[in-house]
Amino acid sequence: MERTIVDSWSTQLPPEYQSLVDIPVVFERHTEPSVSAEKIIGFDAHGVRCFYSHTFMLSVEGFDVDEFPILIDAYFERVVAWRLHQGRWVSIKSFSDQMDHCNKRMTTLPVELTDSAPR
Repeated sequence: MERTIVDSWSTQLPPEYQSLVDIPVVFERHTEPSVSAEKIIGFDAHGVRCFYSHTFMLSVEGFDVDEFPILIDAYFERVVAWRLHQGRWVSIKSFSDQMDHCNKRMTTLPVELTDSAPR
């Protein structure tokens, strides 16, 4: 698991920010299986948070074609954020509120610059 985070923390980082972010050297990973959720926090060499990622899937109870109860994925969200050298944060949010449709459309919002990290 740790190797995957170390190798992939910057995969979604837009190229124009590659040289402007602080690099995490230590990661914390938290999971919540009941909502298929994962949160990863990365810290730089000084122990300051410089990377953030969360993903989760919300499911609702439904029925299949034979009227057996099933869980249906209804909403997915991913937020990834990186701290820039000057302290601001750049983040990207992707989500789908149509996971239960045949056409599962994923929406990725434009890059956002903020003064504080996501929570």
